[in-house]
Parts: sequence; structure tokens; C-alpha cells
Amino acid sequence: MLHESSSVLPSDDTFSVSEFIKTVNQAVKQRFGQGVWLHGEVQELKIPGHVYFTLVDNDGDKKAVLSASIWQGVYSAMKTKLAESGLQLADGLKVRVFGEPDLYSGNGRFSFKVARIDSRFTLGDLIAQREAVVKQLKLKKLYDANRSVDLPLVPLRVGIITSVGSAAHADVLKTFKDSSIGFTIFVHDARMQGDDSVSSIVAALQEMDARRDLDVLMLVRGGGSKNDLIAFDSLEIATAIANCQLAVFTGIGHEIDVSVADEVAHLSHKTPTACATAIIELVRDFVESTEQAWDGIATLALRELESSTSRLADRANKIGTKVLDVLARASKRLAMTSQRIKHRPAEILRLEKSSLDALADRVRLLDPVNTMARGWSITRNANGQTIRDVSKLKTGDKLVTTFANGSATSNVQEISPKGNRNGKSKQ
Repeated sequence: MLHESSSVLPSDDTFSVSEFIKTVNQAVKQRFGQGVWLHGEVQELKIPGHVYFTLVDNDGDKKAVLSASIWQGVYSAMKTKLAESGLQLADGLKVRVFGEPDLYSGNGRFSFKVARIDSRFTLGDLIAQREAVVKQLKLKKLYDANRSVDLPLVPLRVGIITSVGSAAHADVLKTFKDSSIGFTIFVHDARMQGDDSVSSIVAALQEMDARRDLDVLMLVRGGGSKNDLIAFDSLEIATAIANCQLAVFTGIGHEIDVSVADEVAHLSHKTPTACATAIIELVRDFVESTEQAWDGIATLALRELESSTSRLADRANKIGTKVLDVLARASKRLAMTSQRIKHRPAEILRLEKSSLDALADRVRLLDPVNTMARGWSITRNANGQTIRDVSKLKTGDKLVTTFANGSATSNVQEISPKGNRNGKSKQ
């Protein structure tokens, strides 16, 4: 059987819920009446009007969570101040906030009402994170890797990694089109901010770098707050750029923004348009240098032609003078030859007549009639063949001997070859 204890408080010490909440708030205000600074990471951010988020503190395996809120009017002024530092409230952002704790009677929820944000703390944290990433890249010898990649002399095949449909995408395509150069453009869509941006950009870099029909890669994104661009300070994206076999050009954010991705890229540029313009200028510089080279060749050729023409003219003058001398000598020889030809026929006729007269005399001397008149005769056999060799005869052969005034027939009775003194020839 239960009995009331004498330690139970009297009824006048019992609090209603509202009284209790009020008492708690008064106690909290006495302790933190001037406000307090807290730091943690923003998560589960919602901005339907008033701003609600969770302030999280990870201490090893332990996690502390505190609901926080910013009234709409306070946030309007705060947002402007954050923007001046290039920041905006977002999940994952580490902040140092000033405000006061509050237990709301409407739902019994304990929260922290934020009045101010220390942007320097957030910027310092971002810088510290970035410095840590750069240190890791240098230790792994990745920091300068992409800058050592050879850039093609004429990079006409360009791979662009950006958010398709964004202003950066449109600006870059227009810049290439306006150049009137025959670029071949390949575009790979990727998320440029948010939770999936890092993995999306890394995948795009790896896929485009694996192609064999590209000369250079561009990673471009338009302007935004520092935490919009926070992905480009990640170790994952920087490592992907460093490992690319193609040169990577970046054009990320505004002129004042410099990310880790910019630092490890082959070349970085202030804006997407500036990035496209840089590639266009590379091609134009090549074309200009080529044209200058051809101009130089043409100038040298012209000088050589002029020099050759001058030398040819001098040579032609010398040859002309020599030709005139040759023609003059030839004309003189021709005149002398003409004179000789004029008198030559009569001389030739005289010489030919003399030769014919001498020949006629020899012919007369060789005539057998004249020879026989001097005592010679001609002996033939029965066949009419002239006998010139005694060895051709035999005893009994019939011979016909012709004299200047007639002929006689005889028979061979005896043959005496030359050298036989006793031999006799009888007819």
C-alpha cells in the first residue's frame, strides 16, 4: 500500500509546462545572457523563409548536434555580409556563430538562435583545408604533373567539361564559334556544385582523358560563392587533373577566385571565356608564325630572284658581246668562203679535166692492141681462157695466140717450167 512521502513537494512548488520553460529560459539567459559563440558544421540547411539548420560537432566517434535557426530579417543582413567575403550558407560549411540558446514553448524544442556569423573563421577554415590538400599533392609529386604534359602545337580538338546549359557552357561555345577557326568541340556534362559534384567532375576528367581524338581539355564553371566552388579545392579533382595525359586548362569562377584545381592545371584562367580565348590565341599564334615564316621565305626568294636576275643580266651582256664578236668573225669567214666558192667551180673543172686526160692516157697505154703493137701477144686455150701460168698447161693442149695483126693456132708438145734450162716448148 502506497503512502505519500513527507518529501513530496507541496502543490505550490509544482510548475506548469509554460512556467518550467520560462524558468529554464530565465536560467539560461542568466548564464548566457550576453550571448555565446559556437562553432560547428552546417548540415540539413533549410531556407523556406526563416533559416533552419543543424550545427554539428564531430569529436572522434562522438557527434554532438544542436538545432539552430536564423530569423528571416537577421539572415537578409547576414547574407549580404557573407557575400562580401564570397560565402553563402550551405551544407558542409564550417561556421563560427554568435547567438543565444532558447527553449521554444510552442514545441518544446531547444535551439540556438543565431545573430551573427564570423566569416573570417569560415574563410580561415577553407584556407586551411586548401593548404592541407596542396601539401598532400606536393608530397605525392602531383602538384606540377599536368604542367609537364606536352601541349600540341595546334590544339584544334577541344574537350570541354562543364554543366551543359549553363552560362559558362554557352559563353565558351560562342567564343569558339566567333573565332572563325575550325575547332572540333566535344562537351561532357558534369555537376559543378553540390554533393555529387566531386565524383561527377572526376568521372568526366577520366572519360575525356581516355579519348584519343582530343588535343586539350577544358574544365570550366561560372562564378559563385566560395562554397559553391569548394569542390574545386578537393583532393580528388586535383588528383584527377594531375593524372591526365592531356593538358587541362581551367576557367573557374570569377577573376578573384583561385582554386586548387587552378593551381595544378596546365594553365588556369580567370573565367570560362578567358580559358576558351587562350586556346584560340594558341592557334592564332601558330597561324601567324606560319604566315611570317612564309613571308620570310617569299622575301628571301624575291631577293634571290633579284640577285639572280642581276647576275643573269650581267652574264647576258657578256654573252651578247661575245656573240657579236663571234658573229663578226663568222661573217668575215663567210665572206672569204663566198669568194672561194665563187672561183672554185672553174678550178675544179680544170683539175677534173686534167685528171681525165691522165686517165685516158693510162687507158690507152693499157689497151691490148697498143701493147701487142709493141711486140706483146695473148695466148688462150681452146675454151678462150687466157693462159697466165705455164703450170696450167699439159702436153697436147691446143693454144690460140693473138698478135697485133692476127692470130696463130698451135699444140703444146713440151712444157718447160721456169728454172728448167734444158726444157723446150715446141709448137
